Amino acid sequence: MELTDTGLVVLLALLAVAVFALIVAGLPRRGRPSARMAVRAVEVVALNVFVVALAGAALNDQYLFYSSWSDLFGARADSVRVHQGGTTPDAASARVAGPGLTGVGVPAVMPPLPHPGSRLQTYTVAARRTNAGGEVWVYLPAGYDPRSNRTYPVIVALAAFPSGPQRLQHLDVLGTVDTLTAQHRLAPSIVVVPRVDTPSSLDTECLDAAPGGPQTDTWLSHDLPAWTTRHFHVRPTRLAWAALGYSDGGWCAASVTMRHPDVFGAAIVLMGYFRPDFSATYDSPSSAAERARDLVALARTAPPPVSMWVLTSREDSLSYPSSAKLLSVARPPLDVTGTVLAHGAHGDEVSARYVLAALSWLAQTLPGFRG
Repeated sequence: MELTDTGLVVLLALLAVAVFALIVAGLPRRGRPSARMAVRAVEVVALNVFVVALAGAALNDQYLFYSSWSDLFGARADSVRVHQGGTTPDAASARVAGPGLTGVGVPAVMPPLPHPGSRLQTYTVAARRTNAGGEVWVYLPAGYDPRSNRTYPVIVALAAFPSGPQRLQHLDVLGTVDTLTAQHRLAPSIVVVPRVDTPSSLDTECLDAAPGGPQTDTWLSHDLPAWTTRHFHVRPTRLAWAALGYSDGGWCAASVTMRHPDVFGAAIVLMGYFRPDFSATYDSPSSAAERARDLVALARTAPPPVSMWVLTSREDSLSYPSSAKLLSVARPPLDVTGTVLAHGAHGDEVSARYVLAALSWLAQTLPGFRG
């Protein structure tokens, strides 16, 4: 039973009531007086223990001081590693519904690069069908040749809102990819960095808006992967596609991966969250539709077969509450590895320190990224 399960509160309450009833009834009534006194003393101590534990569990259930038993017992540590759900083989070998990228037509000859000889290519990618799109950076591995048939895994990297691809430079994602690749710890990879705040004044939380609005989830999960497959030599398997994001981008990475496991096999969530955080000016969907977009509920009731690496901090009021809930309820075949920091505000500098560990985890987790 996990620390944040409601069942734990109920169990402790029942135990406290049961011991209290024994004390009120004066049980046991038989036996030597000294033995009865000893048993009564144990009952009183047990009652106090259960009441204190009940109060602690109830407060933790409401305020989420700790996300799991390992988090609680490691409270004095600067960081605690948590694992919840299934295993990496569970997530990798599971069958998933959906077409994935198998139906995308790959041209016999790839389109020429707009900036030949440069590893960083820039595009404007729009999809009329979904009324979404925007600026896209594509960072190519060293030696990439559009005339070669060699294929590569893909990392879709998503920045926080509001910002463009430039925001991820603060995290040094591209430099870290190069470092791990040079050390043969990560397979040479294509990094796709789309701008998701289009228009810049609208925070869709990477979800599909009402009809007529931008369908950002569909763009990220279908249109952008299809466009990437038609422009670059990529591996069309979910075990070679991952999403990475920071803050709002972390939510987007988790959302697109958990909702579309036929395309993405893993997600890296840096100080993200797992319930949509719409701005006050956004015309959010109905409460029923919003509940359906709750990734914590999805992890509990219909866990997808994907692997996730999650970074959060107990001092981060945006990231920690829903991250702690997800870390406590995830079940197989969803595979979640979490790093819970004791200290650390919601900022680039905290996440930047863990990009190396996150990408190293990816290389060890999805077969397509192994160096």
